[in-house]
Amino acid sequence: MGYFMSNTTISAYLPKMYSYNLEGQRVQVTLKSNPFDFSPEMLFSLAARKNKKRGFLFVSKVLGKHVPNDPFIPLLAGAALAVRFLSKIHGVEHVNSQAIMDSLKGLKDTETVYETVIKRPLVSLPEESLFIGFAETATALGHAVFSLFGKAHYLHTTREQIPLIDSELDFNEDHSHAVNHRCYPLDTELLKSPKTIILVDDEITTGNTALNIIRAIHSKFPKKHYVVLSLLDWRTVEDRAKYRKLEQQLGIEILTTSLMEGEIAVSGDPVSDQTHRDYPVRPVIAESSPVNPEWKYLNLSDRVPVYSEDSLGYKNVAPYLKLTGRFGLSTLENQRHLSVARRIGDELKGDRIGKKTLCLGTGEFMYFPMLVSAYMGKGISFHTTTRSPIYPFAKPQYAIQNGFSFENADDLSILNYIYNVPNKFYDEVYVFFEREVSRERLMSLLTTFRELGIPRLVLVFCTSSKQ
Repeated sequence: MGYFMSNTTISAYLPKMYSYNLEGQRVQVTLKSNPFDFSPEMLFSLAARKNKKRGFLFVSKVLGKHVPNDPFIPLLAGAALAVRFLSKIHGVEHVNSQAIMDSLKGLKDTETVYETVIKRPLVSLPEESLFIGFAETATALGHAVFSLFGKAHYLHTTREQIPLIDSELDFNEDHSHAVNHRCYPLDTELLKSPKTIILVDDEITTGNTALNIIRAIHSKFPKKHYVVLSLLDWRTVEDRAKYRKLEQQLGIEILTTSLMEGEIAVSGDPVSDQTHRDYPVRPVIAESSPVNPEWKYLNLSDRVPVYSEDSLGYKNVAPYLKLTGRFGLSTLENQRHLSVARRIGDELKGDRIGKKTLCLGTGEFMYFPMLVSAYMGKGISFHTTTRSPIYPFAKPQYAIQNGFSFENADDLSILNYIYNVPNKFYDEVYVFFEREVSRERLMSLLTTFRELGIPRLVLVFCTSSKQ
């Protein structure tokens, strides 16, 4: 049987049950909390994932990761989670809450609503707080949530290895393909000073990743208050009991909230390479460039002059950007970077020649490209490359319609993927890189874009080793 979704209850009241058949593996979702009355198909769909630990994936439709979006949609999704946090945790109703929800549900007036929200005075929290977004999928979501708050800081975890800086936190994400998380704040006061830590993820299934980072933080920088925010929360009663147990063990408080909560039940056998023999996502390697991309260097200031080292020992000496949050970011710094993104977006808007333009972030580098692309005019679709291998099926309502793989230019031992790009659909594509990489390390990516049949390819590098 193919993929399908069915609502097994007629009642308008919760709980509601939805069933998904992923080519044999069945996932049943029982919806228990939906404070903004989002339809599940608006927030997510499901796909079969190539992962022995978990053979399925909730594919967010509002995250800007696997599925192309109007770039204002993931920015508003972050705002929606921010106002939910304010309402449930602090009992404060944001004046634009209803407008945000209506815009997300109707996929309309997204720019107008986002501009209204972002131009309002920033919300001050009662305690000094640090927002932490999880790599790679939630780096932009965490940043978008943080952007509504004043006197706060943001930091995102990373899978990068940066030898010149000590990682202040190391913890694992057990079900992920890239399990190791690191944190590289330039100033350890970023972790020492805040009284509240607010963790942001797109989806929690068991919640173990959040518990792992709370243990890591508490062992070095103990706090009393932790908050876990997510778009989706599928923890069971037993999973939630683990949170209460850790609270008692450490003498802390862990509060949680999300846009949608429920439980999932999984049965049947997951898709495998043997059962899906035509799995089309494969690495591609070329001797020479099959396309002639245009190269743009933004040469942004406010850089962090450190290098990365990949698993094969290759060093990329191009500096990182401070504005991503990988090294810590204050509210004031974030406000300055918003105007930078607007300026660059307007410049690239004048560079466009097509009506249908795809903008791609790369890996953890999500939020800044998303913000830039939001100001590049009409007809923009945005999403991001990913490490997560997913089985594509060209079937109605299935989350991943097609997929392409290529070697990650930052680490050639790692495959990255692009999903849901129809053949010859876009007039042009802008691919945003935080740091410059050599043409030789881009060969696999360039071959992939030849397969996609997009006439114009623009590679945008934010920093260069020559600066």
